Amino acid sequence: MAEQKLGSSVKERPSKCTKLLVAAIDFGTVYSGYAYSFKSEWPNVMTNKWSGGDLLTYKTPSALLLNPDQSFNSFGFDAEKRYASLTDDEILDLARLRSDDHVNQTGCYCFKRLTSGIILKFVQRVHRKTQCIAENGLSVNAMKVFTHCINHMRKHLLKDIEEKLAGEITMDDIHFVLTVPAIWDDTAKMFMREAAVDAGIKSDQLLIALEPEAASIYCQLMHLESNENKRFFLAGKEIGAKYMVLDLGGGTADITIHQLKEDGSLAELVPASGGSWGGTCIDKALNDFLTKVFGETVMKIFKTDPEYLEDYFEFWHRFEVKKRNFETKSNKNDEQNEKDKSESRFAIQIPLALTEIVAKQNKQDMKKMKSDAIITNAIQKSQYRNDLTFEYGKLFMKSSFFMTMFNPTTELIINHLKKLYLDIGQDLKVILMVGGFSECSVIQEAVKKEFERKCRVVVPNQAGLAVVKGAVYFGHQPDLITERVSRYTYGIQTWPAFNETKHDKSKRVVMDDGPRCRDVFFKFVAKGDKIKPGDKKSYIFKSLRPNADTLDCGVFISNEKNPKYVDDEGCAKLGTLNIPLDGVDRNVDIEESLIFGDTELHVTACNCINKMEYKVTFDLLSENINFS
Repeated sequence: MAEQKLGSSVKERPSKCTKLLVAAIDFGTVYSGYAYSFKSEWPNVMTNKWSGGDLLTYKTPSALLLNPDQSFNSFGFDAEKRYASLTDDEILDLARLRSDDHVNQTGCYCFKRLTSGIILKFVQRVHRKTQCIAENGLSVNAMKVFTHCINHMRKHLLKDIEEKLAGEITMDDIHFVLTVPAIWDDTAKMFMREAAVDAGIKSDQLLIALEPEAASIYCQLMHLESNENKRFFLAGKEIGAKYMVLDLGGGTADITIHQLKEDGSLAELVPASGGSWGGTCIDKALNDFLTKVFGETVMKIFKTDPEYLEDYFEFWHRFEVKKRNFETKSNKNDEQNEKDKSESRFAIQIPLALTEIVAKQNKQDMKKMKSDAIITNAIQKSQYRNDLTFEYGKLFMKSSFFMTMFNPTTELIINHLKKLYLDIGQDLKVILMVGGFSECSVIQEAVKKEFERKCRVVVPNQAGLAVVKGAVYFGHQPDLITERVSRYTYGIQTWPAFNETKHDKSKRVVMDDGPRCRDVFFKFVAKGDKIKPGDKKSYIFKSLRPNADTLDCGVFISNEKNPKYVDDEGCAKLGTLNIPLDGVDRNVDIEESLIFGDTELHVTACNCINKMEYKVTFDLLSENINFS
């Protein structure tokens, strides 16, 4: 890579894309969106605005509605609105279209919080038969669900671009980037690629971007986007500076650590890590709290009864805004704090629909009894009667009480960050907070309280768009990440000469040339090793059987740094290269190579005599592949 400083102009840093424009699709657990920019002016990223009632946002809910025959109906706000407005006659009509007898409440399928259905990392692995569970409890093949979602976003994007340009844009004009959490394993990345191809995106026009990497790239280059962003988040463009990207979305916390290199590129220092510590944890805490106040039956009716669904969806959208905008006392200025000598309160608007359900469950007449009295009675019967009040349609609680709903999630995040901080040598310059949940001041304050004396905590403007905009930049500048860290140990199966002092007796096998040890894991790359895009690791070996027609080259992966055998706990077989030996010397040298550093693994084998090369892209989505 030619030396280019991050502060260089657009002319000095031209787009590397060969298409007219780059478009990125960002699927989140709660909200999804897309962005794009043209090759000629690539730093100027455009996003779409989605309308949901009186809400106008840069992202739309990750909700999908399918017809009874599992064909596409709608996505986002439209899916929620359509699902909530189904009449009894429409439900019956939809149910008649079903080809099976499993009609449950409605004949259609509504899916919300999509990516949470395939975060089956580490032990469990996503595959082609993985199922997504709809709101009515029915399941649909996850590949079909995500293909529908990507296809809708692809069509919506094309229409948006054509309307703004007043001209036709074809798929051949676009290079797509699809974002995935960095903590997802190789199977989940391949899953999303295959769904995108099924949705009409050619594989050679698609990049997979890791979300914290995309956010890191955006924050390095956002000064090029407009005249308003002139400063780097790393003051003085400190070469060698280490910084942490804390990507907090709806479902996950996705964390990686980068270092700014002299040529302006970025190096990953430790494998990406994280967990299911996103904003939906707070939603669950609130839902559990409301269940304790109003009862499990009330909340179940509120969530599932078609009569109340529109109010249900609107309630959670409004809470999402309240959750992000809620200000802790330390976030207010001194004058405001002086006015708030008595502790401030947090208010939640209670929909009239919820009040109606409470009244019905308690056999109360809303015509004779005011709504305030109905909710107040429910509060007085709950364990929180001393913590809550209800006035003017709002449920009031002390801010400190509301903040306790954040505590378990905040503690998990902070403890993980503290461990990472110690692991990298405590010379971290910046913690960069991105993602929608990073806009929440409670989380910001918790991170600042723990780390403000150790490093700077930076939250860029529109932190929720850093990933999707950075993914667009990644499409234009795909070589900006020049070093990654391997999340797994990769190797091949070998059968070396048996050594009684090294090998287990159970692995001893007698061959024509003497005793050998079967199933030895020969490492190419160990977990935690630094790898560059295009790094090639090779090993030369021969067939053990003189009369063999083929030579099988198996490739294995392990969660352990130093696996001994390919059938150890934590190992899995990714696939096998079958090399034909018919018509050639059975004793020929075969060079097997693994090529690392990108978001996907490439494997080749070469006959050292006739130079015939064999390649494979392993099918990681078979349900038969699992870590032992």
